[in-house]
Amino acid sequence: MNMIVKTIDRIKRINLHLHTNVSDGALSPKKLIDRAIDIKLDLLSITDHDTFEAYRHIDIKSLPLKILPGMEISSIHKGYDVHMLAYAYDMNNRELAEMTDMYLSGRRDRAVLMIEKLAELGMEISLDEVVAFAGARELIVRPHIAQAMVKRGYVANKNEAFDKYIGNNKPAFVHKPELLVGEVIKLIQNAGGFAVVAHPGKLAQPEFMEELIDLGIDGIEVWHPDHYQYQIEEFTQLALKKGLYLTGGSDYHGEQDNHNLFDNVPVKELVLDSVNKLWKEYQCRLN
Repeated sequence: MNMIVKTIDRIKRINLHLHTNVSDGALSPKKLIDRAIDIKLDLLSITDHDTFEAYRHIDIKSLPLKILPGMEISSIHKGYDVHMLAYAYDMNNRELAEMTDMYLSGRRDRAVLMIEKLAELGMEISLDEVVAFAGARELIVRPHIAQAMVKRGYVANKNEAFDKYIGNNKPAFVHKPELLVGEVIKLIQNAGGFAVVAHPGKLAQPEFMEELIDLGIDGIEVWHPDHYQYQIEEFTQLALKKGLYLTGGSDYHGEQDNHNLFDNVPVKELVLDSVNKLWKEYQCRLN
């Protein structure tokens, strides 16, 4: 009897990396949840950039699927961007809330500076135009600036905006305020959460992975649509060797031309085993 219950309760269809229009996604939190229900996901995590505001718009306990609280947090390691996925944290944690407020104001200040640089390049856009794409909470990320540039006709699409003007080290690029990756890991863990390296295949230096492990991460996002198969295998074996959680997600933003599809993430049983353990640990912490 216990074996039957265990089989029924086992999480099989997951997507632990999804964005809403609270940050730079296209769908509202409610529409994203509705779609997840339609495709019969067992477990998902909304991981908006540097904010958990999406969870203010949904009632986790009333939904017919499991929700793992998530967030994708920006950080810096040796001068390079590293994104950390925070899972199962306490949204009432004061230090974590202060961090999200810091990023919120910092991104707005950054947007002002980037708009000024674009003006110097002959591309006039206003902060109000950018904010219009950012949503109610006004968490401004670079795709919102790109959208304003497209609307004005300065570029044909967002990719061109990034490639020519606002991508890393391009003429209108400005660094956003970020904490050191070690600080972010501690913040997540002090808030009762798990710190997982997002899309490690995008790390600027391969050796950063071992350094992040030494800093105390809890897991690795082994499956991501931008990972090659050999990377998935390497990250899987590394996580198993180091006793870390294995996760996977599509990094969905909701754009039609986005190759990161919203669906059941095709992870192996090893990853599902780990995600089931992560969910059970989260439930134990709640109780």
